Amino acid sequence: MIRIIQSKLTYFYIFCVLAILISCKYDNDLTISPAVEVRYTEGKARLYRNGNPYFIKGASGIDNLEKVSAYGGNSIRTWSVHNAGEILDKAEALGLTVTLGLEIGRPYWGEDFKYWNILEVNKKIEELKPIIEKYKNHPALLMWGVGNEVSLKGGSRYLIYYTINRIAKMIKETDPNHPVMTAINVKTIGRGKYLMPNVDILGYNGFGLIKHFFEDNKNYKYKEWGVPGHWEVKDTAWGAPYELSTKQKINFLQQYWELMNQDTTSFLGSYAFYWGNKFEITNTWFSQFSTEGENSETVQYIQSLWKGEAFHSNLPEIFNISFNDRPGQSNQYLTADSLYSASPITDFDDLSALKFKWEIRPEEAKFYELDDYQHNMSYLMEADSASTLKFRTPKNEGPYRIYVYISDDSGNYTSHNLPFYVVNQ
Repeated sequence: MIRIIQSKLTYFYIFCVLAILISCKYDNDLTISPAVEVRYTEGKARLYRNGNPYFIKGASGIDNLEKVSAYGGNSIRTWSVHNAGEILDKAEALGLTVTLGLEIGRPYWGEDFKYWNILEVNKKIEELKPIIEKYKNHPALLMWGVGNEVSLKGGSRYLIYYTINRIAKMIKETDPNHPVMTAINVKTIGRGKYLMPNVDILGYNGFGLIKHFFEDNKNYKYKEWGVPGHWEVKDTAWGAPYELSTKQKINFLQQYWELMNQDTTSFLGSYAFYWGNKFEITNTWFSQFSTEGENSETVQYIQSLWKGEAFHSNLPEIFNISFNDRPGQSNQYLTADSLYSASPITDFDDLSALKFKWEIRPEEAKFYELDDYQHNMSYLMEADSASTLKFRTPKNEGPYRIYVYISDDSGNYTSHNLPFYVVNQ
């Protein structure tokens, strides 16, 4: 009888221990927070990472990551998973996080995606799922970015929202520990936000539209913010856009930064565009770095924003470029195969302590076609490292652009360019 009682007591104790363990596990499952999440308190959205508030001070791009960290940034944004493992590892080593982009379709870049084809959508979801599985536990991962400015030629935007929402649903089922974001480039998405309930964050690619849209009832961040784009400025008579001076760019960055940070309800942070060097109309329009890796003045300004410090630069402001000592004018027409001089119009009287570089390149009709643009017509120039450039205009009639770069000894530069048109007499 005693043995039977002891045996029953033993089973009872085992049952109690198992019940407690199961209960603890159940309770823990209820209380464990995602690694990254959006929390709402008193109607305000906040991003949390590992239980702590996390405001994004980020850079769009995968180059110069050491400078993101050194200059006070905390995150980077990618557009695809190309070299994702390497990027995530490097970001972790530098104390940075990553919004990892998942590319769907880019019709404006010539790679369309059939959002209307349910089989293609299913295939895309199946292709993306192993990627989510592979990187979901990486400590540098901040969130997933589904698509970038995706659109459908000749079709309904709601098909895109449907696809993005399905992908977001798969991600949340596969990885409940990181939010899902999608990036758009329109002023408002109207009912779209209600058609994507599985998307946690709206990413706006802002630029000149920053002053126009502050989305209600949806937490958001600026996935790309920067100077006004080439589609937002004045053009020459032949359609070449005028790039802003560096100081004008900084003035816009200041305005946009102040506007973005006015919102204390839904704004989660931003990614400065473009943290690297890229060609888009020119290789200086959005580039924060020169082809040699020097810092533009806009980088210095962004650093001051991230660190909350005063901005200071020792470089001159270049207002324009003059030909043959004539003040810079709109719609510059030059005679073919003729000698000219070009000089920067600056606020510095003495430029002798600074370094100069000049370029003359054909103007591009399409900002993504690089073949002609890559050709710097250096054979037209004499003494291209001097403050005044002597050059001969091209023989072929057409649009061109002249560039001047001024650098100091500390790895910083400023630049300016001017489109001109060559005519045959």
